Amino acid sequence: MQDFNEIRRLCLICHGLDLTTSSLSSTTSRLIMSKSVENTLHNLVSSNLLSLVIAIRVNLYQSIIDQPNLELPDSAWLYYDAKLVEQPATLKQVCDKIIHADSFSKKVPPSGLIDPDCKIAVQFKGVEFKKAWTLNVVLESFVEDILSLLDSIEQSMASK
Repeated sequence: MQDFNEIRRLCLICHGLDLTTSSLSSTTSRLIMSKSVENTLHNLVSSNLLSLVIAIRVNLYQSIIDQPNLELPDSAWLYYDAKLVEQPATLKQVCDKIIHADSFSKKVPPSGLIDPDCKIAVQFKGVEFKKAWTLNVVLESFVEDILSLLDSIEQSMASK
């Protein structure tokens, strides 16, 4: 039976880092984030997320995770900048776009501009075949989708 514990570990790290980013950016945080702390957090999120999607992509390539076209409507959306038509991204698209992204950012707007319960997406940008694209991922929701997917794969493998 396939062991998904490394992917789970990376999911939990990314989930925690996403919550940390949101928590430290809120007005209730006692810490005023310096540029150094912000850069360190940015590097931690991007490096762990890259490790996560590479691990998922390897499992997709090996057909251990056999749902590359699984749409993630609650956690990831993709659009090509020329069209500006946002659509849910598939699991494979999320992995490929993050791996090949030219830029990564998570902007946290000033307090009061958005509902505190609103989830802030991580944004990736890149170019594919001379077409600029943007991928928005709510990291907290994405890793929850992945953890649920892994559980369902293991349950179906156990019943075989």
